[in-house]
Amino acid sequence: MAPILYLNEANSTNQYLIDLLETEKVDEGTAVACFNQTNGRGQKGNSWLSESGKNICYSIVIYPDSIVARNQFIISQMVALSVKAFLDGFTTNISIKWPNDIYWNDQKIAGILIENKLTGNFITHSVIGIGININQISFPSEIPNPVSLKQITGTDYDLKDMINKLHCKIQQSGGNVNGGIEDNIQRFYVNNLYHRDGFYTYRDKAGDFSARIRGISGLGNLILEHEDGTVKDYAFKEVAYIL
Repeated sequence: MAPILYLNEANSTNQYLIDLLETEKVDEGTAVACFNQTNGRGQKGNSWLSESGKNICYSIVIYPDSIVARNQFIISQMVALSVKAFLDGFTTNISIKWPNDIYWNDQKIAGILIENKLTGNFITHSVIGIGININQISFPSEIPNPVSLKQITGTDYDLKDMINKLHCKIQQSGGNVNGGIEDNIQRFYVNNLYHRDGFYTYRDKAGDFSARIRGISGLGNLILEHEDGTVKDYAFKEVAYIL
C-alpha cells in the first residue's frame, strides 16, 4: 500500500501533489491528506469549502498509462464508484450526480476533482482530489444542499481511520482503470447515477425541460432523452439538474 502524507494544513491537496510531481518521482498510489484545506478546488473553477478538522480532504496520484486522452472520463467513473462504495459502508441511498458529485438522497456529501497531465494522446498521470463531508454539521449559506455523514448517521468519525479506509478503497479500484474493463465500469456508473430512472426536470440554455438519462458518451457527456423522444448529449455545465 502506497503511503499517505498527512498535513496539518494545505492550500489544496491536489496542488500539493502536482507540485511534488514537478520535482521528484512519486510512486503510484501516493496520497496526501490534510485537516485544514484553505483553498480547495472543485470542477470548472468552483471552490470546495471545508471546516478545519471535520472532513476528508484527500488526493492521490495514479499512472493510467493505457488510457488514451479521449477516454479519460473512465477515470472519473472509477473514482466516483469507489467513493460511492466507501460511503455505502456507512449509509444507504448514495448515488453519483453526473459528472462526479456524490449524493445522499438529494444532498451533496462529496465532490471529486481530477487533473490529468497529457503527453500526446496518452495520460502521463492523474491527480485525483476527493472531498467528503464527514463530521461537519454547519455549512456556509452559499453551499446550496450539503450534508455530512454525521448528519446522516448521528455518529462522530475518526478522520484518520476514514482516510485510511478511503485510501484502501481507491487503491483496490485503481487497477481496474488499466485492467481493460472499461465497459463494466461505465455500466456500473450509469446504473448508479442520481435520477437514473424516470423523467426529471433539467435546464439548458433554452430553458427547463423534462428528460430521462439514456447513458454517458465516450467523452463523458450526459445523454438525455426528452419527453418528445429527442435524444441529446450535454457536456458539463451545458445542462443542470433542477432539484
